[in-house]
Amino acid sequence: MELLHCLRAEGLGAAFGEKVVLASLDFAVKAGAVTALLGPAGGGKSTLLRMLAGLHDANPRFRAWGQVEYLGQPLAGAHRPRLVQQNARLMMASTGDALVEHARPRLGLAPGALRAWCAEHVAAMGFPELAPLLERPTLELTTVQQRAVAILREAAAEPALLLVDEPTAGLNDYDAYLLLDLLRRIAQRSAVLLVVHSQKHARMAARHMLLLAGGRIQEAGGMEDFLVAPQSAAGQQFVRTGSCALPAPDADPATLADDAPVPPPLPDAALAALAQAPAGAGAAVPASRGPRGFAWLEPGRIAGTPLPGAVNGIDHDLAALRQCGVTTLITLTERDLPQDALGRHGLANLHLPVRDREPPTVAQIQMLLLRMELLLRKGEVLAVHCLAGLGRTGTVLAAWLVREGLTATEALRRVRLIDPDYVQSAEQEAFLQRYEDAILLKIV
Repeated sequence: MELLHCLRAEGLGAAFGEKVVLASLDFAVKAGAVTALLGPAGGGKSTLLRMLAGLHDANPRFRAWGQVEYLGQPLAGAHRPRLVQQNARLMMASTGDALVEHARPRLGLAPGALRAWCAEHVAAMGFPELAPLLERPTLELTTVQQRAVAILREAAAEPALLLVDEPTAGLNDYDAYLLLDLLRRIAQRSAVLLVVHSQKHARMAARHMLLLAGGRIQEAGGMEDFLVAPQSAAGQQFVRTGSCALPAPDADPATLADDAPVPPPLPDAALAALAQAPAGAGAAVPASRGPRGFAWLEPGRIAGTPLPGAVNGIDHDLAALRQCGVTTLITLTERDLPQDALGRHGLANLHLPVRDREPPTVAQIQMLLLRMELLLRKGEVLAVHCLAGLGRTGTVLAAWLVREGLTATEALRRVRLIDPDYVQSAEQEAFLQRYEDAILLKIV
């Protein structure tokens, strides 16, 4: 019997350290259709997709609870949906090799026949202009073409469910339409769970929707019905404004505004999972409890922050950082932090002096990021800072994402979702591309 839903979740939740991102999700993804995953920025949509793909499993601070069935079986091991990602290896490969990477074993074709299959496939999927570019590195394609290749690469494995995170971000309406049309074509054989912020784009691509806010699914139903007549208060606010304001699932009621809704109690499964967090796991508290300008890149692991003492007293800011679980500061200002102040709060730091509005060298960033990785493996929680916590700080945070496999363009976009002012000079943006190029040369 054909399955009506390819994936179903009950009581699904996730936390990093003690920071609860998803409290208790109950939802289903219909087979053979595009479902739009909507919600406010920072509400856990990307966390959910990466969780379903298994990308958080190696994080020692990650905790999950609840049940997920994929094609009627528990989600586990390799039995998972596929997540579309742009990474350095994909960018360096030829367009043809990228397209057939997952399809080659299934097709069993000789090289010439594989090339012919690629040409026919991209034409059938609405991107015939890729056919004469199969020998060209994906890195040389336009942005919309690169994203199309990334989508087609994962779709070629013919998963029952394809996870796609904000493919239209930063594109003009025409290029966005091309990718949305591609996803509709893919949905004829693979369901698609699509994170998208534009309601116009969601309406163009999706038949169904899920609204994620406050760590829970606030509304689910038909896409058109939702946009015309949302049923929930959160849905009505989202359709009207493009966002909705709900407290984090673990928000302290005492810190909320008088008119803010109090989040429901965390489920017993969440409390049990949080109780199993290892000692010294660097519990991540909401960024709002940190000093002004503090923001997590990876909750409970890496954050960005301004210079402690720049606005409030240094002891005030260092205490707030310690309260957030930070144990080590990455200092990028030309002058080092006073060690006695750090010692008063049980903090340490690494100092890499970088001039204001300038980037480090590639050699410096490689050494710094290696040191950061070693600290994280030891259980340290890091906060990167410069003076304002924007230019040099954003550059190092974006470089960390490039090292993790994102392209420079995608890393820049991701950090600017956290703070639009991260990475403040053309030199810093150009550095990120140089760093990506250096990684690609090593891959070759």
